[in-house]
Amino acid sequence: MTPRPVHVRTIRVEVAEGDDHQLDVTATLVDERPAGNPKWFGATPPRVIHDMRLALRVRHPDLVITSVRSEMASHPYTVCPDALPPLEQLVGLSIARGFTREVDERFGRQRGCAHFTALIHALAPAVRQGAGVAFADRPEPEARERDDWFVNTCQAWREDGPLHRLIRVGDEAGLRALSAFPPDPEAGTD
Repeated sequence: MTPRPVHVRTIRVEVAEGDDHQLDVTATLVDERPAGNPKWFGATPPRVIHDMRLALRVRHPDLVITSVRSEMASHPYTVCPDALPPLEQLVGLSIARGFTREVDERFGRQRGCAHFTALIHALAPAVRQGAGVAFADRPEPEARERDDWFVNTCQAWREDGPLHRLIRVGDEAGLRALSAFPPDPEAGTD
């Protein structure tokens, strides 16, 4: 027998280049019960339990959040939307080192919504990666001034690991050799 999922969480984050050196970030979290829901206090809940959206404007290059919009299209309790106004506290935060700690202090546990906190945690690395793509044509800071935010974010980018050592000395050929993507034969070596 093939197992049937009883709960499916989907998190989606889209990062787009906006006007005036800004990023437009749209993040959604949807929780579904594809196998049906048991009665919930005498009622049959809908298939989609949570449908939450968060839209941010993020300024480049400091990655400071300049605006926030949030909504809950589906939620299990009438008091759940009380978690929306506090999300305005994201304005002014920089998605940089310490961001996760700041989010946990402001919205963790009883101070916010666990679902929005999970969504915010998921969007932060996507914003950093999106900024790298959207603003790739901007001059690269000097190596000593560069913010190597990605160091220690995973085992591949662990401090003093092979990727970190190569980027620290500016060895693009070494980084290219470790890439999982084959070089484009049509492209030059920029």
